[in-house]
Amino acid sequence: MKKYLFKADMDTLKKFDGRAEDYTVGRPGCAQELVDYLYNRFEISDESVIADIGSGTGKFAKYLLDRGSEVYCVEPNPDMRHMAERELNGYTNFHSVIGTAENTIYDILPEF
Repeated sequence: MKKYLFKADMDTLKKFDGRAEDYTVGRPGCAQELVDYLYNRFEISDESVIADIGSGTGKFAKYLLDRGSEVYCVEPNPDMRHMAERELNGYTNFHSVIGTAENTIYDILPEF
């Protein structure tokens, strides 16, 4: 697992402090049909590189990782990010990124 660092606004990061465990246990996952739809509609594949912005504990990212896509989980809250790292560390296609949406750098956006 690689870690990357982007500038994060520390004033907005405390909302989920100490809540990652509850979030992991209590928040349901998404419907597999949604993931299937996204992969089909946007032609995502196991060769796709995906940024999951505000990835939290990695619940949605796990679906993408299970499909074989390379996923960069961008999460500013340390508690949530550490939970994702703990839950997803077995995936070689998982990358943990410290950062916020506002400070995420991208070079190319796909045409939709």
